[in-house]
Amino acid sequence: MLEITSHRNGEVLNHQQGQESADGLTIRLEGIADPQSLVTVNGSPAERRDRLFSASIRLTEKISRVTVAAHNKFGDFQQSITLVWDKKSCKRYAARIDDNIFFLREIARERPKSLLEHFYLKNLHRLHQDYGTKFILKCFYRDDHHGFEMKEFPDCYRGEFREHSDWLKLSFHAYSEFPDRPYQHATAARLASDFDLVKDQIIRFAGEESFIAPTNVHWAMLPPELFSVLRERGSRVLTSGGFLSNRIIVEGEIVEVGSASCDIGFFYEQDVARHMQAKRCFYDPDHDLFLSRTFFCCNIDTPAEIERKIRAEDARREGTDMMEAVTHEQYAFRDYAGFLPDYFQRIEVACKTLSELDYQPVFFSQGIFGNTAWGK
Repeated sequence: MLEITSHRNGEVLNHQQGQESADGLTIRLEGIADPQSLVTVNGSPAERRDRLFSASIRLTEKISRVTVAAHNKFGDFQQSITLVWDKKSCKRYAARIDDNIFFLREIARERPKSLLEHFYLKNLHRLHQDYGTKFILKCFYRDDHHGFEMKEFPDCYRGEFREHSDWLKLSFHAYSEFPDRPYQHATAARLASDFDLVKDQIIRFAGEESFIAPTNVHWAMLPPELFSVLRERGSRVLTSGGFLSNRIIVEGEIVEVGSASCDIGFFYEQDVARHMQAKRCFYDPDHDLFLSRTFFCCNIDTPAEIERKIRAEDARREGTDMMEAVTHEQYAFRDYAGFLPDYFQRIEVACKTLSELDYQPVFFSQGIFGNTAWGK
């Protein structure tokens, strides 16, 4: 018998879970082992009391491997886990808007003198000015509602996109909105082709400075065997609001089903999902990817619900410093069936509440959920 009980494989830790110095994070590791076992943690003897063992260990790397070994008359036993040190962590948030293509279509056809003359970017810029919010706009190549394709967008705004690239980034989301769940059963070649198509177009009309690696794909459905396609193209984070969710469509209706894995959650196992429910973040050492759980969506939740959820999550954040505000572009447009007149008010409530709680705006694709301390 040998088991680490205080920490799980893939846990992300910061100064709230230990004693942090400039060059290390000291934590207390605990577990259980047979009383007669000689237990060591990273080669040093652990403290023992009956079946319990404990030891202080110091994490000095971004990603560390911790090994507990036990020796007794029955033989030798070992457990190793991976832990992440979120060095110099601070409260931070990202703002992600999915399904973008409508604003590109309208700007391409209206040709305003400035990008900020279009209501969509004008309002996002206002929120940036008021709260410092940074936005990542996840884009479709094709607008299935109007037949527009990204290749039709002119490159005359490239300089202006670059000018705003410190707070406004564009990224890949999918080829188009339909069919639903486009990468649930896709081939690696299909995902790579769609990704490269969208990235090449963004760089063409907005410049390399404006492109950033995506943090999810349309519907957050991607089998693990395709994770490498995203990782090879710079993605280090996967975000979803669907952890612990598994849904199928029966005669047009969405039905929740019990399952050992999450479909709208990159098919992760329930044990990972339950950890995400408590901690909101996780590191997958098998794929070298970080996971983040979103818990509100501005086109689903009302302004009051958004503020309540943020404040509740902040109060019980259990050492987790990051949050993500999520919404979808189409609900901002009057000609869309689901148009929300208070679309930007909802986003503003999120930005304002997070700002009041001292969360700083970041891009999750940079560093560890926007914390770039390891790169300095």
